Amino acid sequence: MRSPRWSRLRVVAVVGLVLTLLGAAGWVVFGSSLLAVRSIDVAGTARLTPAQVLAAAAVPDRAPLARVDIDAVASRVRALPAVRTVEVARQWPATVRIVVQERAPTAVRRHGSGFRLVDDSGVAFAVVRKRPRGLPLVSGAGQAGLRAAVDVLAATPPKVRRALLEVRATSPEVVSLRLTRRRTVVWGSPERGARKAEVLTALMTRRASVYDVSAPDAPTTRR
Repeated sequence: MRSPRWSRLRVVAVVGLVLTLLGAAGWVVFGSSLLAVRSIDVAGTARLTPAQVLAAAAVPDRAPLARVDIDAVASRVRALPAVRTVEVARQWPATVRIVVQERAPTAVRRHGSGFRLVDDSGVAFAVVRKRPRGLPLVSGAGQAGLRAAVDVLAATPPKVRRALLEVRATSPEVVSLRLTRRRTVVWGSPERGARKAEVLTALMTRRASVYDVSAPDAPTTRR
């Protein structure tokens, strides 16, 4: 029969061994170069280059993978104007994976001699020299006005979109459309967009220079 003293020594030895193994494992994961960052994968880029994403991410070279602050990396990449969303994850044993979703242009606004691309949330994110085919101009007073213009653009019916040249928002409540053949649509605020689009589609069967759907239940036209 083993003495209590021997049993205690055995327990102490087992506990010591476990702590030693845990310490060694912690050192391997958090302190050594065995599980350090050796590669960074970037996916989802089109307008941006992987090099631009890598520069913004600023992942410390050869840092232990477990100690990389993936939230901070994501925040730095998200600061790129062309990035809409980003996901950053560790891939063991030695890779950081960055997946970006870029903003998609729905319109352009003038910028000096060129144009700024604008996405469906009203964010201007890139400058181009030439206006891309199929993207209408938008202009707005401040960010709220620009967002109103983009919201109205999204509600514009296809028939009108084909003739659309510009969406103007002198304020978030006063939005108008400039069409081909010197026609104008007085839209008003972005509210009730679906109803205004329906009414405008019917009004466009009449010849007029001004179509007013700002009060969609009482639309008017003027020659």
